[in-house]
Amino acid sequence: MTQSTEAAVTMFEGMRRLVSGVCVVTAVDEQGERYAMTATSVTSVSGEPPSLLVCVNQQARLHSAVSHTDFFCINVLAPQHERVSINCASPEMASSRFTEGAWMNHSDSGVPYLADAQSVFFCRKSQSMVYGTHTIFVGEVEQTLVAPGEPRALVYINGAYRHL
Repeated sequence: MTQSTEAAVTMFEGMRRLVSGVCVVTAVDEQGERYAMTATSVTSVSGEPPSLLVCVNQQARLHSAVSHTDFFCINVLAPQHERVSINCASPEMASSRFTEGAWMNHSDSGVPYLADAQSVFFCRKSQSMVYGTHTIFVGEVEQTLVAPGEPRALVYINGAYRHL
């Protein structure tokens, strides 16, 4: 095993111990086809301008859609969305990603979003940067929806979902 391979294995083992919020990122391509992908690699970038980033594997179907459109959406999931997350994380479920969940289309961009998500960020893509196997997409937040009531989170740690 090379030092680089050993470092990657160790990194992945270490990352299993990092609690991550579970999101579904959505986009619509130029032909109007909807795409969704489960992501734990979402974080805020700046409060001014309000912006978020998501890292997308270049092999993911969503990658092409986000690369060729101006808008994407980040849906922060609650415990009741675990099945939605599983559907959007499984390549074999690509054709049924929008059959589970309360999906709606944003009136301005047409991007699908979960009406009952903990929060929904409608983003205009402002930058992208390729790094290794992924592209880092930065989006300026144009609109945010926040669910009423006490926050409840779907999180991922050590290869499993947990509810907070």
